[in-house]
Amino acid sequence: MATSASSSLMPSPLMQWRRIEALVRAWLEQRQQLIVLLCGLQGLNDFEEGHPPPIQGRVRDFCQLLMDYISAGYFEVYRELVREARRYRDAPVPAVADHILRRLDLSTEEALAFNEDYDTDDHCLVQLKQLPERLDRLTQALEERFALEDQLILSVHQAPRRHALRH
Repeated sequence: MATSASSSLMPSPLMQWRRIEALVRAWLEQRQQLIVLLCGLQGLNDFEEGHPPPIQGRVRDFCQLLMDYISAGYFEVYRELVREARRYRDAPVPAVADHILRRLDLSTEEALAFNEDYDTDDHCLVQLKQLPERLDRLTQALEERFALEDQLILSVHQAPRRHALRH
């Protein structure tokens, strides 16, 4: 009887998939907010020191969301997707996931460097003139990151869906 009790505590593959799906959707909504803030910063024309308060606040908000997004990816979403890949072992999916995660490191380094340079009002003021160029570099890194993350989601999360929906 202990076997049936422990197996009844294990969520079904479909329930596990739905939980991960909800996690991924919430994270992608956070990504959308990040993109909106980034576009708003890129649309600013006035990077002079005479008008820093609105820019500083917007940059600080962006940095906070950027770090939240990166952290959620590494410590929640990627971890769950890798577990899912290993759980279902669909062909080369675990190897694909590992390869994608290694490639994400470059954009992580760029995001962390940006945050370090602009996370406080003082930091932002000191480097305000470089902000447009730094935003361009960060945007490129994030575009690559988003494409890799989408590839990870599609290659890992969609394969178990077919399996989970069959059971």
